[in-house]
Amino acid sequence: MRKITYLLLILSMAGIMATSCKNKKNDTTTTTQTTPVDTSINTTAPVQVSPDDALTKGVQDATKDYPGVNATVNNGEVTLTGTIKKDRLPKLMQSIHALNPKKVNNNLTIQ
Repeated sequence: MRKITYLLLILSMAGIMATSCKNKKNDTTTTTQTTPVDTSINTTAPVQVSPDDALTKGVQDATKDYPGVNATVNNGEVTLTGTIKKDRLPKLMQSIHALNPKKVNNNLTIQ
């Protein structure tokens, strides 16, 4: 009889606990931790576009060893015209791009 009393007591307590938690909402709050971003590190430097006067002088120096090649500068853009041998073109283009123009218009005839 004693075992039955304890059993009924345990079952009634379980029933009371179950009904008392019935209307409570689950607390699903989550915490997100953010780490501050270090904005002082600049991985790439902005490209500097040369002004036309400095660019014109640089282009003249770069093309002086290439007879048959003409270059003009307008608003930061270099336009190459004339003729050049195929094996000399990469070095010329490297010299022109090193001057940081906005754009290089290659209208050269390659021999």
